[in-house]
Amino acid sequence: MNIFYALSEGMRDIGSHKFRSFLTIMGVVFGVSSLMTMFAITEGMAVSMRYQISGYGDADKIHVGRAAPPARQADIADRSPGITYRDVMALRAASPLISWVSPLVAHSAWVNYENRGLRGRIVGTEEGYLEMDKLSIHTGRYLTPFDQANRSRVAVLGSQFWKELFPEGPEFALGKKIKIQGVSFEVVGTFPEYMTREQERARLLGKSDGSKKAPKRGRSRPGNQQYDPYPYKNQIVSIPITTMQAIFKSAVSTDANVGPDTKLDYFQVGPTDPSQKAVVAEQIRNVLLVTHEGIEDVGIETHEQKVEDVEKSVRSARLSGAIIAGIGLVVGGLGICNIMLASIVDRIREIGVRMALGASPGNIFFQLLMEAFLLALGGGLLGVAAGYGLVYVLDDVLQIPNQPIIELDGVGLSFAFAIGTGIVAGLYPSLKASRLKPVQALQFD
Repeated sequence: MNIFYALSEGMRDIGSHKFRSFLTIMGVVFGVSSLMTMFAITEGMAVSMRYQISGYGDADKIHVGRAAPPARQADIADRSPGITYRDVMALRAASPLISWVSPLVAHSAWVNYENRGLRGRIVGTEEGYLEMDKLSIHTGRYLTPFDQANRSRVAVLGSQFWKELFPEGPEFALGKKIKIQGVSFEVVGTFPEYMTREQERARLLGKSDGSKKAPKRGRSRPGNQQYDPYPYKNQIVSIPITTMQAIFKSAVSTDANVGPDTKLDYFQVGPTDPSQKAVVAEQIRNVLLVTHEGIEDVGIETHEQKVEDVEKSVRSARLSGAIIAGIGLVVGGLGICNIMLASIVDRIREIGVRMALGASPGNIFFQLLMEAFLLALGGGLLGVAAGYGLVYVLDDVLQIPNQPIIELDGVGLSFAFAIGTGIVAGLYPSLKASRLKPVQALQFD
């Protein structure tokens, strides 16, 4: 049978039962639009989750911190110097696979400016800290090698601190003298406020200004006012690590050629190629076994499990959403199957006449299958349009927290699923019609 003739006949049959065909097509429309919308919602969730992981920088770094030595080494554990700056220097010279090594010493202290103050996390760091935690400078500058060499009393404020201490704005903080645990420091820079995509979207839509009210007097604690997704970015004051050791940790440095032999809370390592994190982690382990006198008192975390957990959550959300929305398409397919069976009953005599005039079972099968295809095609096209409409409503009207993202893969898969469902739903009715006996069909009343 000519395909164009089959398509024209299918359109004629659909047009002869307009309302019935419309109800059938609407089942497919709802299925396609819900599936497409679900793909857009889950993609928005996936992008948001990946954005947050990227904000922490966990996918591109290795964390090295303290750990209890194994029981077999308990009697010799005190031979290890612990995590020190010597470890940092050894790693910087050890492997071409290592891009950077960033040490950190943390200290909790009160930070004051005039009559305002709050308690927070003071971190002693080097220049690599910006790379380590994916930080950038909002105003002013970051710490320099000159600051490190001279143990300068300079500080860079996280957004929580400049909002609390300098509500006029971060520019106003530059050059001001703050006190950290009673010691005067000059503010030379500020970090921007770090937010999730949901918080950025809320601010953009005017639902939240993203700000935290600054107290006029007295002291406060960061984090008590609203959820902060990046406390290690927003709730910090960064000072030179040498200044931290000299003032707050009372450590003694060695000569300039060797560097400070000081205790660290932890340090992080950036591989030149993140896909080689396992290899780099093994190299780190080998180097630290030497610097720690063979004592296994460090924990090395590659964060691969955290990244994999995010991807697993994305896949689970996508699969669950697809299954739920796919049920709607299956229901639409059942509607096509039902309408096709009803159509066959109405047209048994017509089918019998066509067979008597020479139409083969294959011709009958193909013609009816084209009718099911056209129903699915119409429903699929209208469903895609409805899907774009639903996403618009969710995005611009309801303004859901996670912005839905339409991808061509999701649109194509939803449309292909609709066509496939329609064809599968039309197979049984078409096969049933093609097996009718001409004599019995002509006698049907």
